[in-house]
Amino acid sequence: MLRNFLSTFIILLVLILPNLVNAQFCATELEVLPEFDKEAFHKFQAERRNHARSNETIYVGLTIHIIQQIAGAPDTDIEALYEDVAAVNFAFSNSGIEFFLCGSPRVIQGKPTYTVQEWKRDLNPAYYVPNTINIYYVDEIGSLISSAACGISTFPWDGEPKDRSIIMKKGCRSNGSTLAHEIGHFFGLFHTHETFLGQEFVDGSNCESAGDNVCDTPADPDLSQIRLNGCTYEGTLKDPKGAAYSPSPANIMSYAPGSCRKRFSQGQSDRMNFYYATTELADLLDNCDFYPDYAITSDEVADTGFTSGQVLDLNYTFSNEGVTEPQEVEIIFRIQREDSDIIFTIHKEILVMQPGTVPFEQNFQVPLPLDFGTGNYTLSVVLDPDATIIERDKRNNFHSLDLSIDNSNLTGNIIFPNPALNTIKLFLRDKINIGNMNVSIADYLGRVYQTESAYKGDEELLYEIDVTNLTSGVYIITLNYITSGNSQSFVLYKE
Repeated sequence: MLRNFLSTFIILLVLILPNLVNAQFCATELEVLPEFDKEAFHKFQAERRNHARSNETIYVGLTIHIIQQIAGAPDTDIEALYEDVAAVNFAFSNSGIEFFLCGSPRVIQGKPTYTVQEWKRDLNPAYYVPNTINIYYVDEIGSLISSAACGISTFPWDGEPKDRSIIMKKGCRSNGSTLAHEIGHFFGLFHTHETFLGQEFVDGSNCESAGDNVCDTPADPDLSQIRLNGCTYEGTLKDPKGAAYSPSPANIMSYAPGSCRKRFSQGQSDRMNFYYATTELADLLDNCDFYPDYAITSDEVADTGFTSGQVLDLNYTFSNEGVTEPQEVEIIFRIQREDSDIIFTIHKEILVMQPGTVPFEQNFQVPLPLDFGTGNYTLSVVLDPDATIIERDKRNNFHSLDLSIDNSNLTGNIIFPNPALNTIKLFLRDKINIGNMNVSIADYLGRVYQTESAYKGDEELLYEIDVTNLTSGVYIITLNYITSGNSQSFVLYKE
């Protein structure tokens, strides 16, 4: 009997879960319904609609936490999170509620998977930021059913304010509709197909006592188990009275695919505003200007003609708005070839941000890597790359510069500078001698002072040798190619 039950359960999961994932499945469950003062709500609703033009926008702060296994730079695109918030605000635009990030996303080292119990018991109590909506982005939401979930939220009546938050699965970001859906729950909305209070009839006769309790959202049979034609419902399901359903896949609180969900109804907007006005939601912060805001700009323009190993002379202007005491901020320089996905960090420094409101300039000497040959590159500079400092906005912590490396003026096989003081660069371009080679530096009497090993592939090679320990004089640099047996020599003048 147990075996038959498990088999049936697994079959149901196989049939249902693909649709749940497609619908950006939410695992928020309505388990307890608080007393709802319908008379007070209808009075609030009437007043709100009578004074629609005079209603001021409600601003609400969000605190985003990115949970990842490896400490350091965030594994979630911070720019994309800001885009999600912008999409949420579009969905809430008719509700008079606007959200903003209360400080930049926090990057926290943790586990890849959190169950609902761990989120509520361990994660939120440890990192909760008061008077904001705390949102935790994790790799996976654990347990059998919730593992299919893209998000879960608490309701405004769940415990104390410190017990309320939202957990989101990183891989389910989809045009902001999933986050908007969970925030809808946070503000007291149910799913449009909710049956905790009974099944809503298509004719709306029980719309205030069943379903989602919102009368201007049509009865919904649960769109997660129904394949839509694009974003159009063409099903033939009927309610208990025999009336055909005509749900709205565009409603944020439905289980339609994320790409279909666009808006809240007027009744849903009224309900969210009512909960805001009558619960602790009104204590949510309406600004977070107490955080500093760093920014980096530059007049540097795209340039050509650099050679590998050259030192770039770069100037940047920094803003330190809101800085009240000196603070050290890491700044790194990264380079990426246009035909590659690999990004290399080539330079790091510590920048001290001083209090004040006047932007300041800083010069940097950034060496181009020797092993990067002729080609087009993007040089990026990043302030606080590991997101260790909470700021108002991280999007202005980046600057990119297009440049090209051109080694065509380095003809043949040469060494430079020559004479040399501390280092020399060995540039090899020929296509004949490739593979492992030994490099030796000897005087005219054949006494060897340095030996090194290197590898030359089909591409040009720019290789640096430290000659600091050589005394002033004339030396012979010899290259012995192991595969071909060829050798080549250069005269070096050491200063």
